[in-house]
This record gives sequence, structure tokens and C-alpha cells, in this order.
Amino acid sequence: MSWESRSFKDLEEFSRAVTAIFSQWQQECFHDSSAANPSIRVCQRGARQLGEWWTTQLLTSLALSQILIPITPPAVALPEGWSATERAAQPCVPYGPMLPLRVLGLVGQAHLSYRQGLGHFLIQPQVQGLRRYSDAEAVFAAWDQVIAFRRHTRERLEKGQQEDRRAFLRRLIPAPDKK
Repeated sequence: MSWESRSFKDLEEFSRAVTAIFSQWQQECFHDSSAANPSIRVCQRGARQLGEWWTTQLLTSLALSQILIPITPPAVALPEGWSATERAAQPCVPYGPMLPLRVLGLVGQAHLSYRQGLGHFLIQPQVQGLRRYSDAEAVFAAWDQVIAFRRHTRERLEKGQQEDRRAFLRRLIPAPDKK
């Protein structure tokens, strides 16, 4: 089994295809889901090419997710049951097994997914349970708060590590005596 990949000529074509295909998918599979927020339409932000991946932050009525579509098939074997033919027969399965992910040297994990028109791709849910949000802007604002909190926490940790190193060096190398 090999990855099925769709090629895009540019960022605009990628963005249009993702929005159209996920809008159709949402209508076909999730329009009457009790987990869906009917006031949220499919939209995306931050579409770009990162190394060998097309990526975007995608909002549907079910979740805000990071979508990663390979430009060339990754060197990760597809699990049993995840060929394009098998997935086309089960179009309403959004999340498959977790796979390792390496984008620009960063390592993580994402769910394997498949949709005709896009091929195999990876999806990382970021915000779920969207019924509590009034609209798309509220969801994106909530995610922005998560990012700001992470950034602040990382900065605090880095500052603490710098202070720890200084204290260690002060103990290791005593200051010269003042006479």
C-alpha cells in the first residue's frame, strides 16, 4: 500500500481544494452530528508550504485542526486497512491511527486520514467540542489564547533555566575577593 497524494500547483489551489473538499465532507458526513456546531462553516488560516508538506489550520463544525498534506509520499508505511480504496469505502472516518510526523526537523504525531480529492493526509485536532463557541472568530481566539499561554510558559522556563545556570556558575566559580 502506498500513500495517495494530490499535487497542487500553488497555495491558492491548495487552499481552494481543502475548503471545498472539507465543506463537502462536512455536509455528507457530519451535518447532523450532535457534536457539530451548525453556526460554524469550514474556513482556514495560515495556509503555507513547509518543506515537503502543504499545511493549514482548518476549522470545521467539529474541530479546529492542523492539516498536513504531503507533497511527496512520506517514508512512513500505511497501516493495514488504510489504502485509498479501503478509505474510499468508509468516507466518514475522520481520524485514523496516530503516525509519527516530521516537518522541518520537528517530530510529533498526527492522525492519518484520507479523502478523495486530497489523498492521504495527517490531521492534528487542536480544539474540539465547538458547540460552546458562537462563531469561527471565537474558536480562533480561544486557540490564540492557548498559543499565548504556551509561549509565555516556554519563556518563563527558559528564563528560569538561565537563572539556574548563573547560580550554578556562581557556586562553581567564586567571585574574586575585593580588597
